[in-house]
Amino acid sequence: MPDVLVIDDDEDFRLWVTTVLMDQGYGVSTLPGAEGAVSQLLRGGIDLVLLDYQMPGQDGLSVLRDMDKARISTPTIVLTSDNSQAVAVECFRNGAIDFIAKPIDPDYLSIVVERTLNSHAGTLKNMSYKALGYVQHKKGCVHFDDPHSCDCGLKEVIIAIQDF
Repeated sequence: MPDVLVIDDDEDFRLWVTTVLMDQGYGVSTLPGAEGAVSQLLRGGIDLVLLDYQMPGQDGLSVLRDMDKARISTPTIVLTSDNSQAVAVECFRNGAIDFIAKPIDPDYLSIVVERTLNSHAGTLKNMSYKALGYVQHKKGCVHFDDPHSCDCGLKEVIIAIQDF
């Protein structure tokens, strides 16, 4: 199952979100604030970020900007008690995939998380298929004589994308 990183300064809220997502079978990591978020995302293994907008010190909007500077494309949903359209627009302009106002219904959270992960996975798969149009076997690969004996590794890449 996918792994979700929850970044929120409210410990009770983090625990509640963790429980909701783990009940759905997701892996969950948490951070009590923005510190360390980008470095954790750069290590990989996170499929989705749930990011609080209002946190002491560095807020969620600056985390989105830092993610963009670091070229981190992990889909991010912003969670906030400030449900103004201006805040939502600013988050979307800085890379947020979705925006959820607190308090959050657990069923709604589960649906948005699942929909976002499915959408992102579909986009990655489509991009991978498009990229395959530019990929060629290495010089000397014996794939022309026997497609099952590809020795340059391209066959494994194609199978991995198909199984994605």
